[in-house]
Amino acid sequence: MPVKLYQRLRRNISEDGLIMSSSVFLVNAMIRRIDFHRDLRILEIGSGRGVFTKKLAAKMSAGSQLDVCEIKQVYNPYIEAIIRNHSDKKITLSNDCITQLADSTEKYDVILSSLPLKNFASREDNNAFLYKVIRGFESNLKTGGIYLQYQYFRSNKADIENIFGKKMNDISFVFLNVLPAFVYSITK
Repeated sequence: MPVKLYQRLRRNISEDGLIMSSSVFLVNAMIRRIDFHRDLRILEIGSGRGVFTKKLAAKMSAGSQLDVCEIKQVYNPYIEAIIRNHSDKKITLSNDCITQLADSTEKYDVILSSLPLKNFASREDNNAFLYKVIRGFESNLKTGGIYLQYQYFRSNKADIENIFGKKMNDISFVFLNVLPAFVYSITK
């Protein structure tokens, strides 16, 4: 039993960048930065089982659109259940790779990412994949749009700031999460 648990934890960390789903404290720290008093076009990336998706769907206005991007189809039933439970809302699910975002013409008011950016860093390609992902976020935000990202370490801050061409608007720390996390917020 301990060996299987260790293997599962190790796989979760390396593939998903997490040990367990985000806590309500981390979800609230990310979501509170979004102005839900107006219609928004929102992109959520790396939804997993949908802890952020559920909160976004509950808070967004009837005129808002939530596009959920999760490459792992194993999580589809969780997101599809949220979509069914919020049938009055405009929510779509895509299993495409996020790098296709760079080719998209869609522009978003909010991009919320749960991607483990640190896992994309690579000395072999001079962070080419990581930068392609972050450039996709930046280029697909509307002017004034907000990009929200959490990280377990203060990693990739400089990468994000370099591509956005400015300093973070805000960095906060959420202690009550497994693992504790930093929340990055930057506007275009």
